[in-house]
Amino acid sequence: MTLEEQCRLSYYKKIADISTHKNVILVQHVENGHIFVMKEQEVYCREVYEYLKDCGNPHIPKIIECVEDNGKLIIVEEYVQGESLAEHLEEKGVYSLEEVCRLMLTVCDVLEHLHNLPQPVIHRDLKPENILIQENGYLKIIDFNTAKQYEDGKDNDTVIIGTRKYAAPEQFGFSQSDARTDIYAMGVLMNYLLTKRYPDEYLYVAESPREKVMSGIIRKCTEFSPDSRYQTATALREELQKVLSWTTDRYFYNYNAEKTGVEKVPRKGRWMKPFLPVGFRTGTIWKMVSAIIGYYFIFWLGISLEVTQKDGNAVTGFALWSNRLAFLIWVLLTVAFYGNYLGLRNKLPFMEHKYLRWIGYFLWPMVFLIVVILIIIPISN
Repeated sequence: MTLEEQCRLSYYKKIADISTHKNVILVQHVENGHIFVMKEQEVYCREVYEYLKDCGNPHIPKIIECVEDNGKLIIVEEYVQGESLAEHLEEKGVYSLEEVCRLMLTVCDVLEHLHNLPQPVIHRDLKPENILIQENGYLKIIDFNTAKQYEDGKDNDTVIIGTRKYAAPEQFGFSQSDARTDIYAMGVLMNYLLTKRYPDEYLYVAESPREKVMSGIIRKCTEFSPDSRYQTATALREELQKVLSWTTDRYFYNYNAEKTGVEKVPRKGRWMKPFLPVGFRTGTIWKMVSAIIGYYFIFWLGISLEVTQKDGNAVTGFALWSNRLAFLIWVLLTVAFYGNYLGLRNKLPFMEHKYLRWIGYFLWPMVFLIVVILIIIPISN
């Protein structure tokens, strides 16, 4: 460490310990009062941090100082306020398919940046604890302690490192880590965010055609052989974009194991209009005919509904029509729920959990009925 470097580091005053066993502390610059993170590493790749210091990627914490001293690397970096995906999982449960796709698209963008450098940078420890979400929803990938630069001609990694469940086979000495190592970790990460379980324990369940695609993507990411995975973050990003765009065109995307990819297949319906009522969204003839008959029966039943009081006398006038309206609203809400209109079903508690969703199928129609009764019936009295 040079005298100049010692002088620069002396401006940072310790505030608190963040992780004592990892030598990570919170510091404050004595002149400007800004808060930073300082850490010491014994196993490191200085070239990675030197690059990160100048990369300017908004999803990576900015490196302020990077100083070597007696076989250790001292790093001062931006302090990121936010919660990790691991903390979010504990609070809210599993993520929806759409949420996972959007998060992973951002991660793919960062990896594209790192992997496409003249000497690619491999993170090697992508996991929920290392992805932070700030209060404004902005994503940051942290902890490049295990990152390395890919070197042509090497058969394996010098140091076996990374979190075991997220580490690709090559990180245990089978071959050198490369871009496909991070692809493997992303597959494990997606499976965990969707199920809170690892692929070797339980692979994401494919219940709908779109979920089958996601299951196939995860399976391909976590193949044992790097050659069988997606070869680049760009290729993975393209597949995830197809999952997100599922309801925006007249095609769906089917995972084809033989072609090891996702193929575009024309829909059987005449269109894909998610804002149309349940039964009319895809333009499928038999569904529209069934919906017309069903809606006709619902409205006929609603407007012909007769209600009696406790004494046996018929309810008439405004009170009668309020009861009929309440019935219609409840039935239509239930149809929208079971038909997952505009993703309604996925936004309700229980419905994203594999084992609790069957409770939700029975519970939510009852909840709708109670809410409608509490709102509409008092108005009629």
